[in-house]
Order: sequence, then structure tokens, then C-alpha cells
Amino acid sequence: MRVTLTARHVEVPELFRELLMSKLEKLEHFGHEILGLHAIFGRERYFYTAELTLTTKGLTLVGKAKDQRDLLTCMEEALMKLKEQLRRHESKQVENRRRNGPHRP
Repeated sequence: MRVTLTARHVEVPELFRELLMSKLEKLEHFGHEILGLHAIFGRERYFYTAELTLTTKGLTLVGKAKDQRDLLTCMEEALMKLKEQLRRHESKQVENRRRNGPHRP
């Protein structure tokens, strides 16, 4: 898995990279092979921003968050959005499999 961090007008400690990697391992439980992640952390005036772009096989998801408190909270919110998108996509796949299954008389 390839993880790319970009920082705009903010210092991103190495702890963030380790925390991000541990959270990504938990996202792999949804059954998708994660190919890469591009994380953009920034600061715009009084707000911290986090944009996480997750790439899997055949699927690209984006989670964005803006927070006034700190960068860690912002990253957590963006990860929660990605987790919800993965969960929703997984449930759609299960429904399609059930709906398109073999017809039993």
C-alpha cells in the first residue's frame, strides 16, 4: 500500500503517519484491497483541513473534513467519512449479489 502525505501551511508529525497506517489496516476489513492513500493536510485561516483519497481496485473514495480545533480531530472525521463510504459500498455489493442470484422455483 502506498501512502502519500502532503502538508500545506502546517507541520505534520511522524505520529500522524503511524496513526493513519494503523487506521487504514482496520479499513481493510471491509473486503477491499487498498492500493493507495493520498492525504492532504492543511490550514486555511482558522480551520484545519484534511482530504483523504483512498484508492482500491475499481473504486476511488474521497473523505474531506474541516475543523477548528486541531488537525487530529480533522483527520478522524475524514477517516470516519471514508469508513462510511466503504460500508455503504460493501452493502450495495451484497444486495446486488442477492438480487442477481440464481432463480429458485
